[in-house]
Amino acid sequence: MHRKMGRMLILSTVKHHITKLLVIAISSVCMSSCDDIRQPSAMPYMQQTMDSLKMWYAQMEGDSMDAASRRIEVFLDQHQDDNSDPMRRLRAEWLKARGVYYTAIKGMPDSGLIYTERALEEMQDLEGVDMLRVLAMANRADFYRQLGELDRSADGYLQALKTADSTGVGDSLRIPLMLGISTAYTFMGDYPNSHRWWERLGTMLPNMNRGDQFIYYNNLGNDHFFQSHYVEARDCFLKAASLVEGDRDKQWDYYTALGNLGEIYICLHQADSARQMINLADSFFHQVNFSPLIYYMATSRMELKMLEGDMQGAQAIALASPKDDVSIPAAKVLRLKALEQLMKNTGRWQEAVAIHEEYHQLNDSIQTAQSAMRMSAQLLQYRNDKQIMEQQQEIYHQQMTARLAWALFAVAILIVIVLVVLYQLRLRRHRLLEMTTQQQIMTLRMENTRNRISPHFIYNALSHEMLGQMEGKAVDLNALTQLLRRGVDQADMLDTTLTEELRFVDYYVEIEGRQMSKALHYEKKIDNDVDPDKVSVPAMTIQIFVENAIKHGLQRQGGELTIHVSRQDDGTLIEVLDNGQGLKQHVPMEHTGMKVVRQTVQLLNEHNHTKITFGLSNRQPSGCRAWLLVPDVFNYKVMKRDN
Repeated sequence: MHRKMGRMLILSTVKHHITKLLVIAISSVCMSSCDDIRQPSAMPYMQQTMDSLKMWYAQMEGDSMDAASRRIEVFLDQHQDDNSDPMRRLRAEWLKARGVYYTAIKGMPDSGLIYTERALEEMQDLEGVDMLRVLAMANRADFYRQLGELDRSADGYLQALKTADSTGVGDSLRIPLMLGISTAYTFMGDYPNSHRWWERLGTMLPNMNRGDQFIYYNNLGNDHFFQSHYVEARDCFLKAASLVEGDRDKQWDYYTALGNLGEIYICLHQADSARQMINLADSFFHQVNFSPLIYYMATSRMELKMLEGDMQGAQAIALASPKDDVSIPAAKVLRLKALEQLMKNTGRWQEAVAIHEEYHQLNDSIQTAQSAMRMSAQLLQYRNDKQIMEQQQEIYHQQMTARLAWALFAVAILIVIVLVVLYQLRLRRHRLLEMTTQQQIMTLRMENTRNRISPHFIYNALSHEMLGQMEGKAVDLNALTQLLRRGVDQADMLDTTLTEELRFVDYYVEIEGRQMSKALHYEKKIDNDVDPDKVSVPAMTIQIFVENAIKHGLQRQGGELTIHVSRQDDGTLIEVLDNGQGLKQHVPMEHTGMKVVRQTVQLLNEHNHTKITFGLSNRQPSGCRAWLLVPDVFNYKVMKRDN
């Protein structure tokens, strides 16, 4: 009996609030676009006019709004040949505002739809109007709803929401658009879909402004009302009314909610509460002289009179408000239903039957239209879903193609990397083989060099002992044995500690000193900052220096032999000093020992960044100085053979 009342009120609320929201946004953007008009004198005029248009619409001053719109129309007519982007944008904005005027002020949504379609055509291929395009699409969907084409309304809101999301301007418009979608499904009686959208909106309540919250509660209340959930509907309408109570700019919203509450209280058989709500709402709508809502309120007052048992009062209202005085079918259905009940209550059965037939014919046509619209909405939704699915498939295909391309590219890169690694491994293996071969060659060279000194050294030691024995001198076999053993051991070594090297030299000097005809004074000086156990030197190198000093400088005349070890820079300096004959000028050092030292040092230096250096020079007033400078960081192992 009461379902159609909520439909009227929800139309009134959305028309007044959402459309108002959109036209204010249009006016604001329109003012900014006027700044681009090329005629400097026109800009202040247009800006002032747009400001007035927005103000008069907010105050529902239809005549003033129409006058401002006409001034803008005159301006556009004067520049109708100007197809620049700023002028096209201004023309599109004016067409949209005109559509809202005809719908919200004149109550002619069909005319509003024509203007809105023209605005959308004007915006084709126009850049920088994404927000305006979405607003126009939302207006168009709202106008379809007011024309009763609810399937096209739902589809229009869905298209607007999709456009808003795709253009990135959806954050500020998602809530109004989703409210429109939910309400359209509610109108069609498609409650599963409306419930789904109302639930989504419920999660967004904290992000809504007060106006959107009012629409949410008012329209959700109507959704409950249509399904006869009167208690839930009452709670929603009470919440909606409390949101706008006392706000002069929200009077339409407030009294609309009161009208809805009056209808709910009738359904709940609460006559006192219903009377209070209906009287307040009816008084306001008479004051603003809005005939569709006055007609609806008359129907509510008839129902209230019947609830109170005042049949004469109900008949008086029916006579004062003819049932045909409305162009909205839903309003007429509600009136017919109330009149049928009134005829039954007063015993006018023949008239009740006639009204009942008329009611069912109109109601059946509405129900049939709703069913058709629900089917159409499902087909449109299927079309949209199919389009979205095709787009997703295309995106997926493009993504898979891109992934395949990247995969092939990655495989190609991997193949290149593998080839490079294989090449590097082969090159490294080749270099390793070369290094191994070179190492073996150098090891053989080192062994050859070392082996040259070993027989030479042994031969000299034995010769000296034999000569000494023939001359009747004492022979120390223990010292000779130690010397020969260490000489053989060191012949196979590349390096030894300075301690071991000096101990070897001690045995050698002991043997050689006994065989000399004159005294040999031997001394070792090791500075305190030198630890001979931690200093490595090429094996037998110091011994060769000592041997040369004795053999070529001190053997005949005797004298002093000193070994001095000190720190120099980042190395250890070993000096062999004698006061013998010294080096003869123009006589090169060709003896075997020095050749061995030179070759040994050269081979060891090849694989070291820091080098061993050595030298031989005369001293003043007489004698010779042989020296060896060994770096602290030096690698002897590179030349060793693996056993």
